[in-house]
Amino acid sequence: MAQSLAPPPADSGNRRVVAPSVERIRASLRFDLATQEGYGEATVEFSGGQVDGFPALDLRQEIEWLRLDGKPLAADDLPPTDLGGGEGAEMRVLDVAIEAGTRHQLEIGYHLATPACEKAEPIGWNHDGLRFDFWMSDLHPGRYLEMWVPAPLIHDRLALSLDIHIEGTDRPHTLIANTAGISHSSGRRDWSVVYPAHFTALSPMLVIAPSDEVEMRRSAVSLPGRSRSLGLVTARHADTDADLANCEADLKAWLTYLSSRYEPWVHGDTFWAVVWAPGRGMEYDGATTASVVALEHEVFHSWFGRGVKPARASDGWIDEAWTTWATTSGRAEVSRFASAELGLDEPPVELYRPHPWSRSTPPGAYTDGSRLFAGLAHLFGGADRLRAAMSDWYRVNAGGLVTTDGLAAHLKAWSGVDIGPWWARYVHGRS
Repeated sequence: MAQSLAPPPADSGNRRVVAPSVERIRASLRFDLATQEGYGEATVEFSGGQVDGFPALDLRQEIEWLRLDGKPLAADDLPPTDLGGGEGAEMRVLDVAIEAGTRHQLEIGYHLATPACEKAEPIGWNHDGLRFDFWMSDLHPGRYLEMWVPAPLIHDRLALSLDIHIEGTDRPHTLIANTAGISHSSGRRDWSVVYPAHFTALSPMLVIAPSDEVEMRRSAVSLPGRSRSLGLVTARHADTDADLANCEADLKAWLTYLSSRYEPWVHGDTFWAVVWAPGRGMEYDGATTASVVALEHEVFHSWFGRGVKPARASDGWIDEAWTTWATTSGRAEVSRFASAELGLDEPPVELYRPHPWSRSTPPGAYTDGSRLFAGLAHLFGGADRLRAAMSDWYRVNAGGLVTTDGLAAHLKAWSGVDIGPWWARYVHGRS
């Protein structure tokens, strides 16, 4: 949809590879507990890119069959292709030239197994129960929706609907997703899930587990600026050591504070939190799967990271750096709301990966990025000044896609400080 934010065409041999505009994805995911096998089928409705070329999507599963506009293709006509974005950042490029702006439908059948990307989690097969989670990450390429469903890059907004089927068991299951659009069968092993049409490939959360292994609390919280209360769903697996009542109280406090501090909540009428074991945390639109220690960090992302979303993977450093600076999740080397002088004589740091087809956030976003914001706070005259500048930036862009250049321009205009030398050295890595 947001073609102005799409990467420019990439050359791959004699092919010009383009980012298509994906409008709708419909997928069916089937899990057979008797055979411990999974299968997916998806239909991707898309338009050609800004110029004629070979369209690039991604799917980190083994493809069994393909059809384009109803005509069969070979399964290997959508091969992984290195577009220069770095290790693991390959895209699947359709071996058919598509005219710019023309509308098409690509159908894909594929096996479901552990996604072919770094540190992906396997499907949780038990003899009569399924544990499944999208388990996304911004630290490794290919770790968004494309792990399980064919998907575009994260600049694209799309309508996503899923049909989920569990076979080979009579055991009821619980599905948790960050959408009100969920319907299920009486046996709770079949669901239809419709996500909001403004989602991108990093937005949807999906968690499935046997119902007798899930504890769930439902409540509500009044947020400043909202005429009706926000629903709150807090859940955990039975083997996760967490006090849900305490988690619920913390979530209410953080949601209330952040809504007051940064203002508009842009994620509908519910916040979903699934509490996991230590060492885990991921943000989604108005939702999280996180350990107790990481919960505050991930809730903050409903404003920065999913309230304003990175337009490209290269822009993902912003929300991790800013969130770490503001919450000190344990990864930071500076304290919460730190203000510390940052000279121009420290080693350069590249937080923004310049290749337009890059697809991950550098780990230094948490440490070096929060150190950069501490330095900006010092330049601006204190943490409160920087927080005010970021509040204004959020309000202007709430619900939209943001870029590294856009943030730099805002901070410079808001503060009157020429941050260019710091941005060049500690964002772009220029000495």
